[in-house]
Amino acid sequence: MADLRLVSKAMFYKKDWDKITDDEKESCFFIFNRYFSKKYPEMSQLLNNKTIDKVGAMDLWYHFMKDKPYPNWFWSKVETIEKPKVSNKDYQLLLKRLNLKEFDLNYLIDNHYDFVKEEIKYWNSLEK
Repeated sequence: MADLRLVSKAMFYKKDWDKITDDEKESCFFIFNRYFSKKYPEMSQLLNNKTIDKVGAMDLWYHFMKDKPYPNWFWSKVETIEKPKVSNKDYQLLLKRLNLKEFDLNYLIDNHYDFVKEEIKYWNSLEK
């Protein structure tokens, strides 16, 4: 698989496109065509064909984008979701009281944190 960063830098910063190999262009075609379909759905649909020459299609995208500024919309921003934290003391308490394996407790923390929080509150109140 080609390095997407290398291909995108060559395409969007308009340099070293001639150094990108045909294999790299071919392997990146699908993802580029898909992302370009966000802004240019008609052109993307024209290139959306099983039998298309993928290298030629990537060259078309390159020449189409040559006079346009860097597309800030191209790569979507990934939101980092902070994992909920459970203190070691509470973690051990839940393992003991709920009779769970670590794998199961980690699953609950990741997917049902509200339940875990309520359980921690409940078990801590009983211990006091």
